[in-house]
Amino acid sequence: MASARMMLMQRWRPLPSLRIWIALALAISSLVGAIGLFANLFSHVTAASPAQWPIDGWFFAEAVLGLGLLILTGALWYRFGATLTLQYGLDRNGLYIYWLGSRAVIPLHLIERIDRGARAVDNWQTALASIGYYHGRVKTLDGITIHRFTTRSLAEALVIYVGQEAYAISPVDQETFVQELEQRRRLGAVQTLTPGIHVAHFLGYDFWADAVVRRLLLITLTLNLLLFGALAVIYPALPTEIEWRGDQIGAAAELVPRVRIFFLPIAALLTSLVNVLGGLIVYQRSPLAARLWQGFSVGVQIFFIIAAAAVLRARV
Repeated sequence: MASARMMLMQRWRPLPSLRIWIALALAISSLVGAIGLFANLFSHVTAASPAQWPIDGWFFAEAVLGLGLLILTGALWYRFGATLTLQYGLDRNGLYIYWLGSRAVIPLHLIERIDRGARAVDNWQTALASIGYYHGRVKTLDGITIHRFTTRSLAEALVIYVGQEAYAISPVDQETFVQELEQRRRLGAVQTLTPGIHVAHFLGYDFWADAVVRRLLLITLTLNLLLFGALAVIYPALPTEIEWRGDQIGAAAELVPRVRIFFLPIAALLTSLVNVLGGLIVYQRSPLAARLWQGFSVGVQIFFIIAAAAVLRARV
């Protein structure tokens, strides 16, 4: 009976924490704020024709704040859902961590030791990654990467060491959990597991954790916002119609409503979003290709900045 029980998957819930309710409260608050801002902007836009839209620096600031709150809302709802579904599994072959359609797999024969508590290098990013539950990668003082999946701080978590990596977890009844894990390790595995973090395809854990990708995405976003912001600030001073140069020799092709100037940053943004999607798809096969794709996005932003400058120069 005991041997049969060891073969079966056993699930463990994490220790309860108020962090899940903090994530929920923040998600609701940010959603309410985003709805309020966009409702205000929508009322201004629908009250006039596109040619008379009250676009200026303040309009842009409100739009960016609303968009930021909307993105934050999505992230916070994800954190709430991930915390709600967080579980740990044990069978004779491995330790598994489940959350929102994703899982981490740790073969039992690769586990070198289990400690209670660890110390890591903290920064503002690790502080933000403690909403809902502690998640994401941190580095210990001796250079070991810890993947956090715990509702308690590292000082209170179980830390499972696998070579130069570790996994922090916080199952209910840690003493019994460790006993079960050790018993299953002594029995030996009957199936070879592939270690690693296997996330739902739309999440792209490794893609977002890549430092080069993150820098390129930040540069792309900054350039796009700068273009949007600069156009919004000068928009009230533009004539109601502007020259839209569409041919190769630079002659004025047509006069169009000034609002069309925003087609340029919108096109740049859409192109970059397509590149992000492409990067998410190819990253597992070729991280270099995914990075080059995001580098191309930076070039696209610069190209559209130059195009906007050419359109604006034509009006003087």
